[in-house]
Amino acid sequence: MHIEIYKIKGRNYRYEVTNYREGKKIRHRKKYLGPVKPKNRTQKKTSRKASVFVRPLIENEKQELIQKQKDPKAFVRDRAKIIILSSEGKTPKQIATQMKKDYARTLWTINNFNKNFDIFKVGKITGRPRRITFEQEKDIVDTSLKSPKEANLPYNNWNCRLLSLWFQQKYNVKISDVWVRELLIRNRITFTVPKHKLMKADETLREAFKKS
Repeated sequence: MHIEIYKIKGRNYRYEVTNYREGKKIRHRKKYLGPVKPKNRTQKKTSRKASVFVRPLIENEKQELIQKQKDPKAFVRDRAKIIILSSEGKTPKQIATQMKKDYARTLWTINNFNKNFDIFKVGKITGRPRRITFEQEKDIVDTSLKSPKEANLPYNNWNCRLLSLWFQQKYNVKISDVWVRELLIRNRITFTVPKHKLMKADETLREAFKKS
């Protein structure tokens, strides 16, 4: 058994080589021992993200925050308390746990207060803009109560798909037949398919048929 050095891709590696006989042949068994000059791998330092705290408060801000903790609006009281707890050295995670609030909302409150935003005002929620007007909705409802032939269509009865196509052609606005159905249901309008009811046969004719 001896040690041999092998050069692989420009670097030297040590192997323990053992010679053994197999019949008339001498064979070698190699065991890898590692590089001759191992690289010094410095352990990466994991940097912990510093917690966010509220900026230093001036005296009148402290008094205002104390007053806002008595505000009738719950979100005003909560945000004031978040700022006060942060000024006392508590992290956003600790505050969220203590107040049983969402961590992201707690962090948002502190960050926006530090940016001098008025966190005690709630902006008007606009929502998604309407695609069609109230007048156009009324037009759909009124049209559904008429015959399709009055709209120059070669059909006897309306359905939701036909109404959506008619509306798209008239106003150049695409709406789904599902949305049309919901609109009609809100206005208590449903489409029913007439069914033919079989009349009861006359008793005299039935007896005559049996005899024949």
